[in-house]
Amino acid sequence: MNYNKIKKIFLNFFKHKKHKILKSLSIINNNKEYSNLMFVNSGVNKFIDYFLNIKKSKYLKIANIQKCIRITGKNNDLKSIGYDNFHHTMFEMLGNWSFGKYSQKTAILLAWELITKKYKISKNDIYITIFKGDKKNNLKFDYNSYNICKKLVNKNNILFFGYKYNFWKIENFKLCGPCTEFHVDIRNNNDKINKLGKYLINKKNNNNVIELWNIVNIKYIIDNNNNIIKNNNPLSNNYIDTGMGLERLCMILQNKKSTYEIDIFIPIIKKIEKILSIKYKNNKKFDIIIKIISDHIRTIFFILLEGIIPNNKKEGYIVRKLIRRSLIYTYKYININSPFLYKILPILFKIFKIKKNKNIINILYNEEKNYFLILKKNIYLVYKIINNKILNFKLNFIDYKLLLYFYETYGLYYFIIKKIAIKLNINIIKKKLIINNNIEII
Repeated sequence: MNYNKIKKIFLNFFKHKKHKILKSLSIINNNKEYSNLMFVNSGVNKFIDYFLNIKKSKYLKIANIQKCIRITGKNNDLKSIGYDNFHHTMFEMLGNWSFGKYSQKTAILLAWELITKKYKISKNDIYITIFKGDKKNNLKFDYNSYNICKKLVNKNNILFFGYKYNFWKIENFKLCGPCTEFHVDIRNNNDKINKLGKYLINKKNNNNVIELWNIVNIKYIIDNNNNIIKNNNPLSNNYIDTGMGLERLCMILQNKKSTYEIDIFIPIIKKIEKILSIKYKNNKKFDIIIKIISDHIRTIFFILLEGIIPNNKKEGYIVRKLIRRSLIYTYKYININSPFLYKILPILFKIFKIKKNKNIINILYNEEKNYFLILKKNIYLVYKIINNKILNFKLNFIDYKLLLYFYETYGLYYFIIKKIAIKLNINIIKKKLIINNNIEII
């Protein structure tokens, strides 16, 4: 089942269930009153006013497929990119919402019907996690969800987690509530027999039992002191927020082990292979590079489409960071020192059926070109600075403070300084650098 068909089934399903279908809204967060987020990081961001009763929605039931970016804030997936099989800086979220119209029970049953009847995912491969309560916050076990879910799956496929995993706080928006999550076991039959999938849920480095759909019963509001208000609450049990990653759903339905192997990523990866003369799934180092570039170029593409220009402020800084991160990995590992990302853009226009925009291609080309010129100039400047310190101050090592200075002032990563140090025959003391969150060591 291809990407376009999966989207069509979702939208048609909720249209048939009398939901208003909306297009993906802007990925830029314009609702600064409640959040300092630069980008929309979940489908619900655009509907906060409706949940807080500040505005009344024309429609009490809505569904859409929202493009989301998770690079800043609590939900920052940047460091996972390239190193696991299913995180992305930008992803598409399938979601449906009720603004007082239907209950948690209806939301769970709708999700169950869609994934088992329409997408035909085997119920034996589905595990459901439920909120077990939290004494500290005086929150009770989610009996409603349990009573619904025990009729859908074997009781052995239901697990109970606390505040960390099954209580959802919508970042900076003061809304929260217990959530019910659907997880899918994508392993082969032998692996499923040898170890039950329930033992892999919410485990670190687990790529085999994937969280797919999060169904949140938005019942409570958080006050300014981070306390959960449960009394005199304007919300009812009929406020629902759900989210399901489209890329993960494609991975499951296309029988892949990675979201980078689904049909919309394959053309991007083939283009990268051709441009860089490297092969995917041939070399671990090259795999990391290809996954980073294929992820970042897609995010760069959609940010540029919003009219954001690479610069050193807010959204412009983020797109610049993604461009430079892509370039620095290829510079380090395969010695590419000329623009190439802009050559990938035409395939993205084709995949997402968007009219080709030469201006966007030129913006990316110029940003790449300028970065390599700056990089060359700064390497020369830093070389001179270190060499002068050796001659004038008898420097025989570079400490973490100097490394941080070179990174923040000249944008030079550790591996570049290391090359200069080797050339000048001096040591690097990097003990504190490793724990310094301001530097990304690659």
